[in-house]
Amino acid sequence: MKFIKKYLVLMVVAVLFVGAFVLNLIANGDGGEKNNMGIEETMAETPVEEAVSGDYFETFRQDREEVRKLEMQYLDEVIATSATDQETLAEAQEQKLVLVENMEKEFTIESMIKAKGFEDAAVTFHSGTVNVVVKGELNDEQVAQILDIVQDETGEPAKNIKVMAGE
Repeated sequence: MKFIKKYLVLMVVAVLFVGAFVLNLIANGDGGEKNNMGIEETMAETPVEEAVSGDYFETFRQDREEVRKLEMQYLDEVIATSATDQETLAEAQEQKLVLVENMEKEFTIESMIKAKGFEDAAVTFHSGTVNVVVKGELNDEQVAQILDIVQDETGEPAKNIKVMAGE
């Protein structure tokens, strides 16, 4: 019974992570159909449209916050369950730490982009993938500046970072 419960909980957490990733792709208007080829291709992409019920960036942050709250709740439930074996407990604690670290990196990157003079930014970070949407038009120099910030904060190579202009 413990075995089944352990894997059921891990599957729920995995589904939440996949859901967050899919929401990110949908919010960024990509759908996974484009490859991250470089600055020229990034600049040629169509700007992300505003969310129907308001500002894209505000809606994005609210959606991201809701998904993160659910992820944290599930991980907290796994951690709090006395029937959880040590391996599952350790995995849940590790996932929670990674989630918190990713949240901190996203916040730091968004803040640093704004500090460089950009009006607004929305960032999602998962190991191996960073998506950045910046309000307004971007030139090659600005994209390079954003890539530098993201690489410094995440350690991800440029090929794993997607920068897009949003309205």
